[in-house]
Amino acid sequence: MAAFLNAESTTIVRTTLAQVRGTVSGDAGFGSPFASEQVGFAIGGEYRKYGATQASDLLAQTPGELGGAGGAAPNIDGGYDVYEAFGEIIVPLVEDKPLFHSLTAEAGIRYSSYNVPGALSQNKTTTWKAGGSWEPVESLKIRGNYSRAVRAPNISELFTPQTVGLTNLGVDPCAGSAPTSNANLRAVCLAQGAPAGTIGSITNPTAAQANITVGGNLNLKPEKANTWTLGAVFQPDFIPGFNMSLDYYNIKIDSVIGTALPGDIIAACFGSVTAASATSTDCTNIRRNPITGGLDGDPAITGGLFGPTNNLGKLKTDGFDLLANWKGDIGFANLALAFVGNWTRSSQFNANPANPTSLNRECVGYYSVNCSFTGSIQPEFQTSTRVTFGFEDIDLSLLWRWTDAVTFEPAQLEADRAAADGANRGAGGVLLPVNVASGFGNAAFQQCPNFETTDDFGCLVEEDFRKIGAEHYFDLTARWKASDNFSFTFTVQNLLDNKPKLVGNTIGSTTFNSGNVFPSTYDALGRRFGVAAKLTF
Repeated sequence: MAAFLNAESTTIVRTTLAQVRGTVSGDAGFGSPFASEQVGFAIGGEYRKYGATQASDLLAQTPGELGGAGGAAPNIDGGYDVYEAFGEIIVPLVEDKPLFHSLTAEAGIRYSSYNVPGALSQNKTTTWKAGGSWEPVESLKIRGNYSRAVRAPNISELFTPQTVGLTNLGVDPCAGSAPTSNANLRAVCLAQGAPAGTIGSITNPTAAQANITVGGNLNLKPEKANTWTLGAVFQPDFIPGFNMSLDYYNIKIDSVIGTALPGDIIAACFGSVTAASATSTDCTNIRRNPITGGLDGDPAITGGLFGPTNNLGKLKTDGFDLLANWKGDIGFANLALAFVGNWTRSSQFNANPANPTSLNRECVGYYSVNCSFTGSIQPEFQTSTRVTFGFEDIDLSLLWRWTDAVTFEPAQLEADRAAADGANRGAGGVLLPVNVASGFGNAAFQQCPNFETTDDFGCLVEEDFRKIGAEHYFDLTARWKASDNFSFTFTVQNLLDNKPKLVGNTIGSTTFNSGNVFPSTYDALGRRFGVAAKLTF
């Protein structure tokens, strides 16, 4: 087993980009009668050719072959072309007038044509922006912008073949005795590939990890976002070296590129089981282990949940960004202070608004397998503060990063409780007796003991894992300028050696909750040191 787990495996990724761009820019030769600056413009065109390959050895290509891998790293080979034409204009409207130190308008437009080999149709998009800024006095600027933007699918999202990976699922609706007393549920479990002999003895996924079939989609369309921002920049004369900006942002994205959330996949099939459910694609796309009837096991024979990449989702987020900076001479050194703060007021995601079982989830300040659509936890508040002392040849800088506390998603906890309650009931909805000693999977006893609090079998997230406290990190940097062309830098990251927050293996997607610590949000490496030297000629 040790040799198996320590086997060497290689995956090689190559990317290519060829680009040709031409731009004509300058002054238009005319302008507003109330401004000295002329209208500025830029027009141009661009061609880009993207390519990428992923070549994996046999171990990496085979799902479940490497211990802890979670899923296969398939071979990928694809690319696409982009043709674009664009134009921008900046119009100074008023300058150096009472209450109008400056008033400027700007606009831009871009046409793009994406050519994806093998796709049923080519994607053509038009994006644009319109905005402006007003300075009533030299020290204050008010700015706003409204834009339509797109994000084209990347090569992985387009060309990755379907493979079986892992996601988190605490309770399988087909587990336990429920299918023995519900004919419609039994028919669904059988239609998904469960052998008749397993009905009544199917167990929940081991370690709450179910298989899921994922893959790219050649017919993906670009995401489309409508964004507007409004903010102000303040740089007062009476505080030399100080500037501050505050901006509100509001982003709505349609046709979000992603996969159905595990909770939505289960709800679409099992939310309201009828006689017709056994032939519904929402149910039959789920493929069970042909030996155990469960949703876990050998990925070669168990597809599990079905979640290929699609354009079904909607995302909406808004919040405030605050930046403040000051620098000056304090006698014995130059001092620089920098602060960046974010308040995310809302971050809502609906994987499929057309499906009534798909929830519009609010995920600010929450985490769960269904709140992993952004790739990381989204706290309500985050700040970053840097203090830098500058001496003649040496700079010392301390960075303090703070992240607000987050909790387990309430909607997911309630769904888990409901699923656990259903797993504990037999014919006629009668609550089954508790007998842990009988062994998990015995249809005569509860499948999820203590489902109102915690559960040894993973039906519910443990109480200790339902909150992650606020986190602080300190990073120290020292830079020595030995000469005009040579400098030496020493860094210490995570100075206090803060340990990652353990949240259990049933929380978050396996992609982002790697090692049970959400390393995309929290430092999983501990204190570490770095040294760099720079020589210029």
